[in-house]
Amino acid sequence: MFILMSGMAEGPSLTTASSINDRMKYMLQKSGVAITITSITDLLAFTIGATSVFISIRTFCIYTGVAILFCYLNQLFFFCPAICLNERRTQQKRHFLCCFKIIDEDDTSKTAMQRYFCSGSVPKKRQDVESSLERYPKMFVTQCVLKPVLGKIIILGIFLAYICSSVYGTINLEQGLSLYNLVSEESYFHRYSLWDEQFFRTEPVIALCVREKYNYSSTSTQGKINSILAKAKTFENLDQTFEINWLTAYKNSLFYDISSEQNFIDGLRNYIKDRPQFHNDIVYTKDFSQITSSKFYLKSKDIKSTTMQGELMLRLRELSKVAEISCFFYTPAFIFYEQYVQIWPSTWQTVGAALGVMIVITIIFMPHPLMVFVVSLTLVNILLGIFGFMYYWDLTLSSITMIHLVMSVGFSVDFSVHICHAFLNVRSEDQKKVLPKAFDTVGGPVLNAAFSSLLGIAMLGFTKSYIFQSFGKVMFLVIGFGLFHAAFVLPLVLWILFPCYSSRPSQRVKPSNQSIWSQNNVQLPIWISDNQKSIEDISKSLHLCHVSQYPKMKTSNEMVVSLPIMYSLGNSVGYSYKSINIYCTQNDKPCCWGFADQF
Repeated sequence: MFILMSGMAEGPSLTTASSINDRMKYMLQKSGVAITITSITDLLAFTIGATSVFISIRTFCIYTGVAILFCYLNQLFFFCPAICLNERRTQQKRHFLCCFKIIDEDDTSKTAMQRYFCSGSVPKKRQDVESSLERYPKMFVTQCVLKPVLGKIIILGIFLAYICSSVYGTINLEQGLSLYNLVSEESYFHRYSLWDEQFFRTEPVIALCVREKYNYSSTSTQGKINSILAKAKTFENLDQTFEINWLTAYKNSLFYDISSEQNFIDGLRNYIKDRPQFHNDIVYTKDFSQITSSKFYLKSKDIKSTTMQGELMLRLRELSKVAEISCFFYTPAFIFYEQYVQIWPSTWQTVGAALGVMIVITIIFMPHPLMVFVVSLTLVNILLGIFGFMYYWDLTLSSITMIHLVMSVGFSVDFSVHICHAFLNVRSEDQKKVLPKAFDTVGGPVLNAAFSSLLGIAMLGFTKSYIFQSFGKVMFLVIGFGLFHAAFVLPLVLWILFPCYSSRPSQRVKPSNQSIWSQNNVQLPIWISDNQKSIEDISKSLHLCHVSQYPKMKTSNEMVVSLPIMYSLGNSVGYSYKSINIYCTQNDKPCCWGFADQF
């Protein structure tokens, strides 16, 4: 909404525009591309997130993607018509609230109360519709921060510190979601879990589950089982001194009998009658003639690292795959280890795919190699900062924060695209003027969007739920770093690189360089920043020199074209159609131009 309103404010005034249609066309021409890019990138980011292996992430991304689509459609088919109706109200000089005709501000026959609440005028320039929250922040950024050399050096220093801190934080970022974070901090479970984690060891018991029918009285079967347990205990994160093995205990008893499978089972049943700890470790057939399943137990060491916990689970799985019997290792803690194993690959896959799609969409709508590179690099820097500063804010990479990271891919590109699009549309050859001109166009909407988003996110600071807290923290990082890059880093980089992407024609275009001229090649509308430079500005847009530069040139004929011209008179902006004479040489090639009437 802010971008559309900024485009309307930048257009020709109602006092000079030929119609409201022209203002609407200008608004959509200037702002339509920008909001289309950001909407498509956001939608595609959530579409890719919907392919995640985590059901919660898929559900969230589908819901949010549909919301983004409807938001874009509402901008086009509800908000734009609302702007058009407001333009009609303004043109008819009606009150914004009650829609009655307003009175003149200088009408002394009315009371002061009537002049204050019921008067007004049609806006004539951008400054007339800008609020203080739009005007002064962008003036501060351009004049006090980006313009002075010291400000540029400070921004560069802050950016380098940001990159170094982000890299360190990303390297040390932990994975996993603690179960107590899913409940309120006032919950007894939350207090107990923190106390247990802080003062006691974390040593989960891991079960080796044999899930097929085997002849347990056979020494071969017993040897295979003991071999698996022995190999597992060689892992550095398993306790070599701990083992709960009903088979070994049974072998050391007087009931042990391997003369036949039936005698083996009968002796085993008599043995475990008085040993309830083994009752749940053996499953028999209905006629007690065979053992269908059994369990043996090992114990891990005190492992605090989520990476080591995930590696232990994977190594045990590999061991069970190559075992000579059908078995698997399991402990209830594996449900948490699963996300430690899946979260990094899933995150890189989802974020990487989303990043690639963002670049493709940027190439389609902003086909300038340098701008595509700048947008891509900015997006990578923002994501690096989000990953890194999650570490400093005691957040871990989990299925919950991954949802927020998928969101950040789409939202991070928004501000940078708006800034780059504004710089590409700047009509100036002076590098000193490009920064304030570009930031004047899009700086207000970007700052307003960022501050309004931060205001809404700030409400999450009062919640006691970890899920909402983590969402608020990550979104604060997304908006904060996006604003930092869009308001400070990106304008500075684009200001430095302006000569690389400025494609304005030179001040003089000689007749020898002229080719076939077409009105379709003219950049419309023609902008005139100063009446004294009107000839120069029009020459650049027409790609033709003024007739005054070649007063003795012989021309064969001329054609008259009517072109829209926007010009500034002091602090006001004008918009009108002017008749221009295009003069041709003896070979009927356009060579210069002149005004058909007095400007």
